[in-house]
Amino acid sequence: MTLHLDYQYGWFPLSGMTHPVVSFVRGSALCMPLWLGLSLSQPVRAYALPQGGKPVRMAHAHGRGNAPEAKVPAPVWSEQACNAMVGEDPFGARDYAQDWLKHDGGRAAQHCLALAQIELGDEQTAAQTLDDLARKEPFTGPLSSASQRVVIAVEAAQAWLAASLPTNAVSIAQYGLSIRPGDEGLTLVKARAELALNDPASVLKDVGALVAQTPNVGVDAYVLLASAERRLGQLQQASVHVAKALDRAPENPEALLERGIIRGQRGDSAGAREDWQHVLDLAPDTHAADMARQDLAVQAADPDVP
Repeated sequence: MTLHLDYQYGWFPLSGMTHPVVSFVRGSALCMPLWLGLSLSQPVRAYALPQGGKPVRMAHAHGRGNAPEAKVPAPVWSEQACNAMVGEDPFGARDYAQDWLKHDGGRAAQHCLALAQIELGDEQTAAQTLDDLARKEPFTGPLSSASQRVVIAVEAAQAWLAASLPTNAVSIAQYGLSIRPGDEGLTLVKARAELALNDPASVLKDVGALVAQTPNVGVDAYVLLASAERRLGQLQQASVHVAKALDRAPENPEALLERGIIRGQRGDSAGAREDWQHVLDLAPDTHAADMARQDLAVQAADPDVP
């Protein structure tokens, strides 16, 4: 008799005997029969946890006789269930999406797989998948509308940045902006890529236009604008824009980091130290904190800094 646990993708021959089976725990090769203390004459039921999290009886086998097995229902694939696994169990989400792709999962399965790959550190592979989903035809089926492809373009640009490929990030962001001109998310991720390419003039142009057109623009826009102005030597205007960012979010680590850099370049060493230390206190495990530590170390090693 054979028991099929579809969710775990495995067939388990039981040699004519009925044993309950512990489903595989991901990351372990352990599958243990639990026959001790159990009567082999009792029926055994195996359950999987499909999308939605509710147990579904997958098979019902009897320890005696040759009764036919119950028909195993086909999996009900779900984009929502797959995406929900990404943060908590990216390995499980990856496996789920890969199996879904074998069952015509299409764009939704590819998207979920890419999100799982980002969580698992394979940003470049994920970025290429997301890039293709955003810009390659045919645009049919799930996740193919213009608005959905704009969101995917933002995700692709962020993944390209995480993979240290800012030129690709600028490219896909620009493509997204051709679909939805002036989109805030696309403009900001493009600006981050432009700063990574040491192109503050483009940031000043793009983000400056966004701020002028969008009165309620987010904090990140003012931080990026201030960073671009600082790099162009426009320290007074940079101070104005970073102050606007901190008016909106007084404990934003990126804004505090940027203000510390601006203060340091304007000769306010004590103010710079205060801002950078505040970043470490607020968000010690972030990229902003890493940069603050570097700035504090450089300042401490400079004999001319009071």
